[in-house]
Amino acid sequence: MRQSSTPVKPTPVQPAGTFARSMRDGFCRTVTGDAWLYGVMPSQPPVRDAASWADRVAAAQPWLTVMDRLASLAPRIPLASRRMLKGLYRQVHILAISTPQSFDPSPTLPEDIRMKLSREYADTTVHDRFTLFGVRLTAGTGSGRREKKTIRSQVVELLAQSGYQDIGLGVSDDAFDRDRQTIASIYRDAGLQTPTDEQIQRAFAWWQPERDPQITPIMVEPEHMHVFPDMRSCRAAEDLHERRVDCATWHIKHSFPLTLVTLGALPFDGQQEDDPQSAWGADLMASGLAGGQGVMALSIRGLVEPGEASREQIDRDKEQVLDKALKQAAENHKTNLKVASEIQYAADTYDMQGVLPPTLIDVHAHAAVTDVLERPNQVLYPGQVSLNPNMQDVVFQDMMIGSTISYNSSPCYWPAPILAYAGLSGRSAGGEDMGLGRDSDLPGALLGVSETDRIPGYISPTAVAVKSKEPIFVVLGQVGAGKTYSLLHLAVQWARMPNPDDPSRRLCGVFFNPKPQADDFGPFVRSMGGVENRLDDKDSEGILDPLRCMSRSHENGQYDDMVNTAVDMISQITDRGRADQGELMAIIGYGLNHGADCTGEAVRIAYQAAQTGGTGDRISRIVLDIYPQLARLASSSALFRVICGFHHGGRHLNVADGMTLISAGSLNVIPEKQSDSAPSMIQRWVVRMAALGGAGAIIGRNGFVVIDEAWALLGDEYGAAIVERFGRLARAQHYLPILASQKVNEFLESGVSDYISRGLILGMSARNEASGRISQAQAACMLFDQPADGRLHERLTHESVIDAESNTPDWQSLYALRDPETGRLLRGPVGYYVGLDGRAIPYEIRIPDSEMDLIKGRKHA
Repeated sequence: MRQSSTPVKPTPVQPAGTFARSMRDGFCRTVTGDAWLYGVMPSQPPVRDAASWADRVAAAQPWLTVMDRLASLAPRIPLASRRMLKGLYRQVHILAISTPQSFDPSPTLPEDIRMKLSREYADTTVHDRFTLFGVRLTAGTGSGRREKKTIRSQVVELLAQSGYQDIGLGVSDDAFDRDRQTIASIYRDAGLQTPTDEQIQRAFAWWQPERDPQITPIMVEPEHMHVFPDMRSCRAAEDLHERRVDCATWHIKHSFPLTLVTLGALPFDGQQEDDPQSAWGADLMASGLAGGQGVMALSIRGLVEPGEASREQIDRDKEQVLDKALKQAAENHKTNLKVASEIQYAADTYDMQGVLPPTLIDVHAHAAVTDVLERPNQVLYPGQVSLNPNMQDVVFQDMMIGSTISYNSSPCYWPAPILAYAGLSGRSAGGEDMGLGRDSDLPGALLGVSETDRIPGYISPTAVAVKSKEPIFVVLGQVGAGKTYSLLHLAVQWARMPNPDDPSRRLCGVFFNPKPQADDFGPFVRSMGGVENRLDDKDSEGILDPLRCMSRSHENGQYDDMVNTAVDMISQITDRGRADQGELMAIIGYGLNHGADCTGEAVRIAYQAAQTGGTGDRISRIVLDIYPQLARLASSSALFRVICGFHHGGRHLNVADGMTLISAGSLNVIPEKQSDSAPSMIQRWVVRMAALGGAGAIIGRNGFVVIDEAWALLGDEYGAAIVERFGRLARAQHYLPILASQKVNEFLESGVSDYISRGLILGMSARNEASGRISQAQAACMLFDQPADGRLHERLTHESVIDAESNTPDWQSLYALRDPETGRLLRGPVGYYVGLDGRAIPYEIRIPDSEMDLIKGRKHA
């Protein structure tokens, strides 16, 4: 066949392969016969969202443990050269991964809920985030009793093992058993986990965004490269490239440009508490929305050297290089001045260490940045950065597990703390389910994705019962922070979930909205199959009366709670205090014994009996004063009629499976703060009875009750007693109380904080701090034991815009952010979820447009 004389245009598309295969449980064999054992570094506590330096120290400990133990494996051979010893040091490979992929709802949820979430969050990207630590294994002769050997025989054996390892082809897996057990023991002691098959598969193809990643070709250009989800995307990119279409305009779904950069020397030792740059790894891995670099992968290779050996080598290098530097300086040359400076710094670092830490030597560190970079200073790294022009494919291969290619343009020498405190493995994620299908996951409502690592977080309504924790969930946020909408978003999801005790029925939930003339959530709740109870309806008299909406069961003291609540309510509203409570209890008891089903009716029955005098001394004469007072209040206050019924057989609170809304309608339920007037007392008791009535209706049903403006529950001993009742009984009675408020001081002052286990903190006011008074932001941090000078408090001081003139969004703010010109939503509100472990993790809360339209009444279901 005649061949064309036209030269074939080289294609930038290249196959991407792996240099290793997985043998399960993190054990990998390479194409050269080498063996590696990988473990998964602990992901908690997070570093970038650490509450304190103590969290940073805790996150560093597994790294320090692994490095120390690996360094201890290096033999101490007198008079041996460093070159020979380096052949015996342990090779390690760190691979931190954060691969973007499409959102997939948690497998713990029922299929109908998963399908709904898949539709609503079809355009949402989450990240598969974890960090592997690998050690190259040495081949041995199998397990068995070790004999005492001379130094000479140890050296011979070690060198033999080293050479045997270099020609590892044909070496059986069991030849590595002894060393594999040693490294596995180190991993266990440091808290590392065995990687799953899915994690190893991801590590082999970390650039592939599919959930079942398969190795696909890459496109290499001189200064960056492109990765693709499948062959079709690859071919489409190849066609665009051949037509010289600017890659910035390609818009191929799940295709990413990558610039593979090499990280050089760092100007610190990594463990200074007040040095924000020490968390360089966390900053590189964090998403761009959280102010990070958003790298897809970070690969670090090197040899673990004992600290004493590093100290000795630094002393030798310092003497030689300083001599050369001084000589060159005298000759007006500066070739070695920078090297001398770096070695002097390293020497000073080791001089300050009481116990010399191990060193990672001959480091080659590479990061895959999901962008096309033009300058090294575009990388959020405090040290030297190389953009590697014309070497992108070589760096890419060096990052692979089991790679036979090494690219080390600027080798580093990192004391162990530089790695340990960098935040390479700290994962910002919380909730009772992260969508990973773990046995410990509990089904819940999707809150959002973590701001830093883009990991979904689900909040379980039954977690406190399963985990035996304090039951109260508190949601804090000032006006405009998105508190009510976020609560509705969670509540509606919970109301769709099956009851774990009876899967044929849905969970039931009560949502109390006390705001007058507020957004009408009734159509939204009804569209979800729920029911609404409006307090301004004509038939709402007595709907929140203690004798009508609380349980009359004599089990667990519920009947006594009902009577005591009615007595407390009348005592406070009529300003009688606790002196007459015994008589009031007898009055209400008399009415109940004679068929009353509401408080006003019970008092009227006793009043009529006292007027006739036919009851002897059993009824206190105070009823002759109390009943007329109650009747006058009922004639003048529609709100009072809601909590004190006078007519038998009135409407009961309707709480069905699913969502139930109690709305104020046109009534003003929110009281004046610190007012002791009768109208304010009535308003407070409406809020309290909505809480008690809602809770009473869902006892034993694994439901939830949400009380907005919950500060009105508190403020005095009566309200504090009700919340304390929630704290004592809710877990045993199988319901979740959720208290939402823009004011925090009431929670601190009432002494109920011991009953709070979880919370969501949205935007709060930082006013008054300059005057020395405690702001709501500071109070929120105090309530959840977060440091007053931590990252959470600092972010709470930010408003939604940097300045009112330009309306430039402030990305450190927790408020929802919009484009100042178009009004388009740039980012949903951010809420710090404080979970059962006490850690505060920021989540972006993005309510689907279809759901928000229903909530705001812009469309109907």
